[in-house]
Amino acid sequence: MKLQAVQAVLVVLIVIAGLVGYFAGQLTVAPATVTTVTVTHPASIVTVTTTVVTTATPPATPPPTTPPPFVGTVKVGALLPLNLPIGGMMLKAIEMAIEEINAAGGLLGYRVELVYYDTEWKADKAVEGYKRLAEEGTKAVFGVFASHEALAIMDLLPLYGVPVIASGAVSDAIDQKVLENYESYKYWFRAYVNATSQATATWDLLAYLSRRFGWTKLAWIYEDLPWVIPHALYGQMRSAQEGISVVESIGVPIDVASFTDVFARAMASGAEYITWQFSGTEDYVFARDYFLGQVPLLAVGGGSYAMLDVFYEQTGGAAEGLICIAWGFPAPITPKTMEFYEKYKRVVGVEPLFTTWYAYDSVHIWAEAVRKAGTFEADKVIETLETSVFVGAAGVYEFTRSHTAKLAPERIYPIYFQWQGGRRVVVWPFRLVEYGTRLLLPKSVDGTRVWTEIPWP
Repeated sequence: MKLQAVQAVLVVLIVIAGLVGYFAGQLTVAPATVTTVTVTHPASIVTVTTTVVTTATPPATPPPTTPPPFVGTVKVGALLPLNLPIGGMMLKAIEMAIEEINAAGGLLGYRVELVYYDTEWKADKAVEGYKRLAEEGTKAVFGVFASHEALAIMDLLPLYGVPVIASGAVSDAIDQKVLENYESYKYWFRAYVNATSQATATWDLLAYLSRRFGWTKLAWIYEDLPWVIPHALYGQMRSAQEGISVVESIGVPIDVASFTDVFARAMASGAEYITWQFSGTEDYVFARDYFLGQVPLLAVGGGSYAMLDVFYEQTGGAAEGLICIAWGFPAPITPKTMEFYEKYKRVVGVEPLFTTWYAYDSVHIWAEAVRKAGTFEADKVIETLETSVFVGAAGVYEFTRSHTAKLAPERIYPIYFQWQGGRRVVVWPFRLVEYGTRLLLPKSVDGTRVWTEIPWP
């Protein structure tokens, strides 16, 4: 994999367009007075500048699509690592959701205003940011992508009582806090899954492949960071249940330069297939060496970049045959999926990256809970979140006792696709697999990898 290719995709992710505002359903009315109001907040807090259009002579009977005048403003906050590409992408999704809510008349007659804080991927900044947002009077906080940031703010939740609906922070330790001390931590919700749920979804597919092809030997290649620990613990339990032996476990650093020796170890172990978990740019090196080494083992797993629509092209086709996880995908998951996907890509210029879907959904989930509760009061909204089911762009949300999104095929569940000739072909779960789909299976013929097509499922 050439360095230029890696740099190119990073540039695509980093150079995201600035704030994009628009109002749906604009009407032709009498001449208007335009007033620009900018609210300046302390330190790192930033508020979106808002342009208020006041009609000089409003029509006597507004059309039904015209929202009624707002009775006031209600603030919500976002804690995001804006020094990372994913932070900026999540911010765009949150802004998009708020724009949609306001265009539809706001919440309980109030216009929703976003205040956000850059955590810089640091726990102490997250603490400072949550305090600032709470003291600003926000009614909810979105974002919170990193587990170390989430854990740092947990003890502030009962002090300020401002609910958090995160779209990342997968640590199971957070769930445990909610279960062990509900009254203190009931303000935490995750509109995404935890690490054990991520591992469960992967093992659902690994177990099916084992039954389908009789494979019982698996090699696990993973990023050597704490977030994969629940994957390891769950894998030990599930592999024993399924009669699968993990014959090789290989951790790699995030700056790994080559997988040549790693693949050699996997093949020497007698493994019949591979699973892999990465969160950084290891995906590119993995794909490159999977191709150069002509590795004849099916590789099933996940990486932050391997799921993107540009990945195949960026690897020069080396990704062929890789089966990749995607949390959020352009497929008919719910009636809202393609609408969000197409709008985000049109507005931002790139497709939404995994937790971007959940950042968008988290805002709409909170808004729906407020409408159902008929109040912004935290305890009432929390009760509604706990007892309701919400249809989002990424799937259907139902919160567990630990306030994380329930993992299930008809709730929140990932898509697995295989790269085939530059296309992302969905292969799991079966309810989203198109008729006539083929699965590519690799085998070695005189040292050359050959792909065999089989009907799927």
